[in-house]
Amino acid sequence: MPRTRSAVNRRTSTTKKAETNPPPEVPKPSREQKAKVVKKPRAKKGKETSNDSTASSISVGSKIPWTNSFGGAIYLHDGTKTSLKQLVEKSHNGLIVYAYPKSRDDESDDLHGEMDHSQLDWESLEMDTIGIYRDTVSSITAFMEGPGWGVPIASNLSGSLMRAMSLTSPKGVLKQGAFIVSREGILLGRTIGKVDKIMDDVHKMLTIIKEERGEEEDW
Repeated sequence: MPRTRSAVNRRTSTTKKAETNPPPEVPKPSREQKAKVVKKPRAKKGKETSNDSTASSISVGSKIPWTNSFGGAIYLHDGTKTSLKQLVEKSHNGLIVYAYPKSRDDESDDLHGEMDHSQLDWESLEMDTIGIYRDTVSSITAFMEGPGWGVPIASNLSGSLMRAMSLTSPKGVLKQGAFIVSREGILLGRTIGKVDKIMDDVHKMLTIIKEERGEEEDW
């Protein structure tokens, strides 16, 4: 049957309506629904957490917590158990401590050699020097019983003393370094870094200590 003009018009009209009808609106989420969507905060880079390795640092010029448990147990080469407090109290006029975060190796031997060679320069200060390694007592004993061992070294296998004295990177990784404690338990100086930097910083710190005591510079 032939299509009439009116039939064509009706079809065209229906098609236009279908094409121009807007899509159904999607309801917006309510405030309650929005509140349920919570983004998880990202951890900030370099942010330190509250644990043993990132505990608050003891400021230079402050007194160290004066207990035998501070810094953990230290074992001398003969197996004697001691602590930082006991070592300081038994020192002549304070203690210079250098610490190494691993067992003995070439780098630790370099640091030990530099400390040993500097003893004559620091003699007038009458401060004792000791090295603290994360090494076994037996390994340290073998080294200390060898010829020309020089500055004594001791074992702190857990690294607890280095953590307590903040010889760490910002992320809490143990680093080689040194610190100086007066006989009264005051932290006089602290440094971390390569061997040359440690020795330069220790020399500068001891120069300041010597000047404060009114002694003449002779090194």
